[in-house]
Amino acid sequence: MKKLPKDAKIVEKFKYVAILAALVIIAGVVFGVVRVSNGDTFLNFGIDFTGGATIEITSDAQISKDNQEAIVGVITEQGYRVNGDVQETNANEGYIYEIRLSYERYGKTITDEKAFLLEIYTSESDQDLCGELFRYATDTLGLELDLTDIRAYAVGETASGQLIKSAILAIIVAIVVMLIYIVIRFTFSSALAAVCALAHDVLIMFALMSIFNVTINSTFIAAVITIIGYSINATIVIFDRVRAELKLANAAERTDKEIANKAIRITLVVNILSTLTTLIMVVFLAILSVTTIQEFILPIIFGLVAGTISSIVIAPALWVQFRKIGKKGKSKKVSNANGPVKQDS
Repeated sequence: MKKLPKDAKIVEKFKYVAILAALVIIAGVVFGVVRVSNGDTFLNFGIDFTGGATIEITSDAQISKDNQEAIVGVITEQGYRVNGDVQETNANEGYIYEIRLSYERYGKTITDEKAFLLEIYTSESDQDLCGELFRYATDTLGLELDLTDIRAYAVGETASGQLIKSAILAIIVAIVVMLIYIVIRFTFSSALAAVCALAHDVLIMFALMSIFNVTINSTFIAAVITIIGYSINATIVIFDRVRAELKLANAAERTDKEIANKAIRITLVVNILSTLTTLIMVVFLAILSVTTIQEFILPIIFGLVAGTISSIVIAPALWVQFRKIGKKGKSKKVSNANGPVKQDS
């Protein structure tokens, strides 16, 4: 990869990156507001957050993938939203297939959960969705099933409550620990810049999930934590180089912008190649994997792109600004042992 010219000014591009990030976040908010105005939720929360129903099919023989997709097709044709792939489980002398449905029909969020469940399954009648699936599976697909082999039940909000609280607490604790680590290893300006860059990454992830209407399940929490760790690592690589530049004899003769730009140029190839190698793998995984894995991979892709941009441009630029604020706040009586410091314009 070709190196940047020595006079490349990356930090100065911060305002353009900030404008782009703001536009993406605003677009995410707009898409969310439009969904709310249409009676849907702000974000496309999946069954892990909203709860829903699970249709369970018990079969003595294994049901082929084509037949599974055909059954799912009947469900979606009725306006129901299938959440994830069909889950196959080996049972005693047979198989169990689970199809998860969100509380949603024809793009509208269902508020009357009892009525919704009665539409799907009632033990007293076969004039429900499960009855229709039974007739389709036996008459059209030729599967050997009994009416009692297809039933449905409600699913609680498995990712809500204590799980979400624990996840948020874990993220907060991790950010605080990283903040303390960066303050000890580098400076408070570096720590503050790194945390702001992490906030950018998370906001961009949420915005893109809103724009592309990607289902948000419990795996999204894991994706956020993964990106926080990945992004902070790339940021530390640059700040480590910044620290090395500040120790050079001519550091007092250069502005913070010049130091930050040089640190970016030196570490740029490493950061971009690291992101590209990871991105290639996760993109192929997203293309070839099932929906459940894609719900984890897609936010990872969004976060990788956002994290790379924030590490290369946003974190160093904010470091420069916070250093500038810190210098202005110092007493004029304090003299620099290495001579006058060249101020940024």
